[in-house]
Amino acid sequence: MKPVFTDTTIKHHRKMAKLKQQELADILEITVTDLSFIENKKLYPSLNLAYRIAELLTVTVGYLYSEAELNLMRERETT
Repeated sequence: MKPVFTDTTIKHHRKMAKLKQQELADILEITVTDLSFIENKKLYPSLNLAYRIAELLTVTVGYLYSEAELNLMRERETT
């Protein structure tokens, strides 16, 4: 089972922070395409990247992901 984002939380908070996709992608050192895929639930970030996104958007990673989703991401990184 793949982790599922809560609605469009990342996109919503990016817009609240008045950041364009390109700006956030540059800060995260990822492509705009990858960020778009993450926002649209087509790509799931590494746990490290999830923490970086949360920090930049001033929310907790627990707000962006459920505990079950975080556990799945942890498992993915250890395999």
